Parts: sequence; structure tokens; C-alpha cells
Amino acid sequence: MMTRRLILIAVLTLAGAAPALAAPEFHAGACGFTVPDGRAATCGTVTVPENRDKPDGATVTLAVAILSTPDQLGDAPPILYLEGGPGGAAGLDPDGIARWWDLIARNDWLQKRKLVLYDQRGMGKSEPNLTCPEMIDAQIRGNGPEGDGGNAAAAIDAARACRSRWEGEGHDLTRYTTPDSARDVADLRLALGFDRWVLFGSSYGTRLALETVRRYPDGIAALILDGVYPPGESLFTASEEDDPDGDRSLQRIFAACAADTACNAAYPDLAGRYRTLLERLDDEPPTVTVERPDGGGEAELMFTGGLLAEVVFNDLYSRDDAAALPALIAGIDADRDEAYEEAAEQWLTGLLDPTIANGAYDLAECLAPDAGDLRDAPGSTCPAWPAGAADDLATQPVDSDIPALILSGGLDPVTPPAWARATASHLPNGFLVERQDQGHGLIGSDPCAETLTGKFLDAPDRQPVDACQLTPDPMRFLVNG
Repeated sequence: MMTRRLILIAVLTLAGAAPALAAPEFHAGACGFTVPDGRAATCGTVTVPENRDKPDGATVTLAVAILSTPDQLGDAPPILYLEGGPGGAAGLDPDGIARWWDLIARNDWLQKRKLVLYDQRGMGKSEPNLTCPEMIDAQIRGNGPEGDGGNAAAAIDAARACRSRWEGEGHDLTRYTTPDSARDVADLRLALGFDRWVLFGSSYGTRLALETVRRYPDGIAALILDGVYPPGESLFTASEEDDPDGDRSLQRIFAACAADTACNAAYPDLAGRYRTLLERLDDEPPTVTVERPDGGGEAELMFTGGLLAEVVFNDLYSRDDAAALPALIAGIDADRDEAYEEAAEQWLTGLLDPTIANGAYDLAECLAPDAGDLRDAPGSTCPAWPAGAADDLATQPVDSDIPALILSGGLDPVTPPAWARATASHLPNGFLVERQDQGHGLIGSDPCAETLTGKFLDAPDRQPVDACQLTPDPMRFLVNG
């Protein structure tokens, strides 16, 4: 969802398979965001071949921003951030960059180093951006009163329409894979003129970081892997209701609510009520009408148990959102219109998120050699996309002695701690930190993880330890909210 031995000959063959290409260059350009006082930013692009076997063919333009704090900058290797998704933008827009400035402001380890942000091929401000509005519209229609609940055939037809559109513009969609992006990372370091840097991957970005280490290890000083998605695993499940990792996370939230006096008093037997609620909604789904957050008018949705399960699963990513789940579930169980509307708006907001290129997501997942049964799984759109090249190497774990900090949240519903532990077992100089009461992606939400990251970067040969690891951090549930 592995042969454990790394075959060096295969690595060298794959890494050197592409023809010799001209060295990539960085072209400076304007930043589309404000730079706070005391900070600096350099923005621009790096252009690489879409298919390196056809260097005279279509190209991919990678959008780049380098953030720094000039009066504190030292000589430590810069940090390259690898966004998750797959398909997620790194935050080079005004809203996204504001979060990076905030993160830099509270962490001196980011003030002492350059932070390199870039949008991976197929997403964000890089070109092309492989978004598929056809697929989004099909999902909304499928969940409407005249829909089929997200029928697989309609979803596949929509994906095929998207594929046809992008291929009609001359793009080779077989080249939007993790190994292709790993080559981009290696080229990006050369184009920016850095001898060494630290790879900081979050979620899918950890898979990209690991694949880069496997194929292009030169110049990688250390790794930060936050919410690990290793080779050989899959993010796909037929439905959120049947997802074992999501259910593990949800049951922990239910148990924490039951152990909290106020939460348990307000929402007793929440786990049992939730199971019954899902069945009731699937049997008799109400119709909910809400405004589309993209300005596309109203959307009329059949509020099924499956739709609620998707909302609940997405809220489990963040402990703050998870803390509001008992109130949301209880509100829907009580048939409160505002609870239905809140949940429907959450579902639409996630579906219409402009920072996610859904076509790039599909390609990275469906073309992966470890996709396995994904291409034939119920609900999968993979049959609409071209088949990926055979590459057994990419299904195997990555063995490396590069120092690594491996961060995992005990409440993470999508990249469970077991994946982080398995990855750590192949990184002899890796240090695993599990934060039991945190969700998916610790840096940016868990101050303790940020502190530990700074300690790791200062001494990557030692397990980072801090008093914050011993401080209880219980859930703070929203009650009667």
C-alpha cells in the first residue's frame, strides 16, 4: 500500500540515463508579494525540459523564491522546502508567503539560513499548472440531487477530458512523476549555485526528498521529513469511511473527548452516534445548498455519510480542526441547519482549493510504479491517465547515511507514525520524533517540533531533545460552539 535491498547499479543507471543537457540557469524576476522590514527575497524562474529524453521539446518553468534575514544570515546550508499534496503550491502568493514570514519570525534557525521555496512541476506558479476544473465540476455534480454520489465512470470521463486538453497543448503527461521532480531538485541546486543544502519535505514532499536522496544525493547536507510518505505506500483509499489510518486517528479523538469531562458531558457516546449518523445520512441524505467559495454561485449537495466522512477526515489533519469535530458531529446529529452548512462549506472549500493542482496530484499518484491496484480500485481516476514507466527502484525504501530529522504526529490520519518508523529504520543517522497529540505536518503548527528542528540543524549528529517534549499538550475541545 518491498524488497529491502538497494541495488547500486540500478541507481547509477537510472541517474545517468538521460542525455547530457545544458546546465539550467536562474532568471531573476519580480516577487508577487510584500517583503517585511528586515527580510529579503529574491524571486525568479528556472526552466528545465519537460522530458529530458527530448531536450528540444516542451519545457517546465519552475517558480522560485529565496527568503532571508540579511543581518542574521550565516554560512549554514540553505533549506529547500518541498511541498506536499502531491499537487500543492509552496506558498509564493501573498497569502501563502505571509505564513512563511511568520514561521521565519519565530524560528532563528530560519533566520540564520536562506529558505528556498519553489513550486514543483505541474503546480502552483510553475508552468504548466495542471489543474482540472473538469474533475471538480464532476465531483460537485456527482454529489448533487441529480448526481450519482461520485460515480467512477463520470470521474474518469472528466479526467480524460482534462488529459485530452493538456496533451492537446503539447504536454507529455508521463513526465510528471516523482523521479522527474527529483531531477528538478538536483538541477535547481545547480542553477541557484548552492554547493549544499538541506531538504525539508512535508507530506508528499518527504517522498520527493527521499527520491532525490536515492537518485541525486550530491549536495544534500541533511533531511527534515515532516509527515512521512515513503515509497511503497499509497494515499489512496476507496472511501474515507473505510480508511484504517483515518479511523485510527478519529478513534483517538473520540477517546480523548470521552476522557475530557466537559467534552464527554456535552457529547456522550460520540463514537457510537457517529457510526449511526453515517448510516442515517447514507439512507436519507438531506439536501444542503451553500455558496461556492470561488464565486461560482450556489451548489446543491446531497449530504451523505460519505460526504461527512470526507469532512471529518480532512479535519483530522489539524488538531485545532479536530478539536471542533465533536461539536460539528453533534450538530449534524441534531439536524441543525448551520452544522450541515458549515460542513458542506468545508467540503467545497477543500475541493475548490486553488493552491492544489488536482491533475498533478493524479499524475504523481497514478504514474507511480507502486500504484499497484490503484489503477483498478473503485473510485480511482487512474484509468484516465497514461501508464507510468516501469521503475521497480522507486517502490523500495531509501537507504542513506545523510543526517535526518523524522517528525510524526500520533493523530496524523494520512501519513501514520508507522510509516515514519519504517523510514527511520533505513536512515542510520536519522532521529525520529513522535508527537503523540499532534496531527499531520508538525512544523507550522507545533512549536515544540520547530524547537527540535533548530536543535537538529545545529547538531545533526545528535538526537534533538528539549523540555517541551515532556510538557503535556492535551486536546482543547470546542464545547457548545
